[in-house]
Amino acid sequence: MDHWRQTNWYAIHTHPCREAVAKMNIERLGLEVFLPQIKQQKSVWGVAQMVIKPLFSCYLFAQFCPATYLHLIQYARGVRRVVGNGDRPLPVDDEIIQAVRSGIGEDGYVQIQPKPMHRGDRVMVYEGPLQGLKGVLDQDMGDRKRVVILLEAIEYQARLLIEKRYLKTQAEAL
Repeated sequence: MDHWRQTNWYAIHTHPCREAVAKMNIERLGLEVFLPQIKQQKSVWGVAQMVIKPLFSCYLFAQFCPATYLHLIQYARGVRRVVGNGDRPLPVDDEIIQAVRSGIGEDGYVQIQPKPMHRGDRVMVYEGPLQGLKGVLDQDMGDRKRVVILLEAIEYQARLLIEKRYLKTQAEAL
């Protein structure tokens, strides 16, 4: 099927941290642009802050007809390239766009549920002053934010109370 003269969704690869610039410039062409974003809690100088960032770093989606708009989009400020094979862009299925949109909450951001952790799971601290330490999840504190882990070190075991947001299961960390 030839998609050259049909309006479809396409993935746009942007320059690093220029998703918003590319979105604005493509929207100026009168096209629909979809830039899914997430809110994440990050530790900045030891203080937890909410950070808004793209769900797919360096990517956004635009709905357009390549015969009419491909050249204009390729040279829009912030755009690196339109994802495709050679000189032909590859369309993104509407179902994929709808699946991502269905995950958007009332606040306008994609809601990602963290993988539940259970007692006995092997975990690793991936952020903060204890980054890199490994252990076993021992107890959930009931406030849904903190857990107790048994740290694993050479000839030494200690219990540590830590916020869940600093942990990943070792399977996720790989």
